[in-house]
Amino acid sequence: MIKANTQREMKKIRELAREYKNKGFTVSVEPTGEAIPDFIKQFDYTPDLIAISQEESHVVEVSSRDTAERLREISKIVDTIEKERGWRFILVMTNPRVSSVESIQPTIPELSDLEAAFKKLSKLVELSHNYKNEFDHAILLSAWSIVEGTLRMYNYTGKSKKPVRSSRSVVRDAVMIGFITQKEGEFLDYIADIRNSVAHGAVNSKIRTASLNKLVNLCKSLVSEVNTKNT
Repeated sequence: MIKANTQREMKKIRELAREYKNKGFTVSVEPTGEAIPDFIKQFDYTPDLIAISQEESHVVEVSSRDTAERLREISKIVDTIEKERGWRFILVMTNPRVSSVESIQPTIPELSDLEAAFKKLSKLVELSHNYKNEFDHAILLSAWSIVEGTLRMYNYTGKSKKPVRSSRSVVRDAVMIGFITQKEGEFLDYIADIRNSVAHGAVNSKIRTASLNKLVNLCKSLVSEVNTKNT
């Protein structure tokens, strides 16, 4: 399960190593031997980077491949790491056009804000149906905002340190803790590609009606679920 890193991936690994060192972590790039924790040694797997501090430690994988595909390959390793107290698995995606790690952490929304946003989304969906689905892009962006806001709320509420996580990492975290299923995570990974293309100027991007309806329904179920868990 050892992978050969591309030049772009190696550049990102070096950047991450510098960032972790600046934050006070002890860093091992492509660690071997004693630098690899015993609970990882049972696998034929070499992390791209291990960063250790007194508060938390990270096993980092840098990849330019499809997120869902890579997660399937290393799912057992990820599960093992996440079960270790104080350890987290971090998957960082490289992309030549879009940064894989966002520098600004969005504020975690209130449940009332998510519920109000979904009501507005429902009205937009109804309006779009009356105009031959002319507002699909608006629905897509609004629905994604609600989904990501709901996942951030569920994943990180109550944590003393809110991690700076990319949208795809937020989805991955939600899959790992069981808030959404693997299939839902893969679906959101697919939707993320369309959302990104629309958000970055691809005004002619198309999204299937069935996929958009599925996204809206997922919005509804996620908001309902966090509502249930908060009552």
